[in-house]
Amino acid sequence: MRLACGKRPVSVETMAQAASRIEDELYQKFDDEVSTKQIGMSVMRELATIDTVAYVRFASVYQEFETVADFAEMVERVQTEEALTPFKHLQKELIS
Repeated sequence: MRLACGKRPVSVETMAQAASRIEDELYQKFDDEVSTKQIGMSVMRELATIDTVAYVRFASVYQEFETVADFAEMVERVQTEEALTPFKHLQKELIS
């Protein structure tokens, strides 16, 4: 997580808070062992809310991107999500 956030406007405090939320979430969901896949997915969820560049960096290693097309696909998904963000509150209101 620290490497993914390197040279990004993400404070150490923000990363520590994210790590704490991840740890709390995993302790609530699992009694014993937690798979690295689950940890990675939790880190990706947190990074997506903190910094999209850090999210893509982490995803590229975690998901083992092998080609530029893999990066392009992830960036496209992130851009689509960011474009839809202003409308998410409407979606929640409509569903409720």
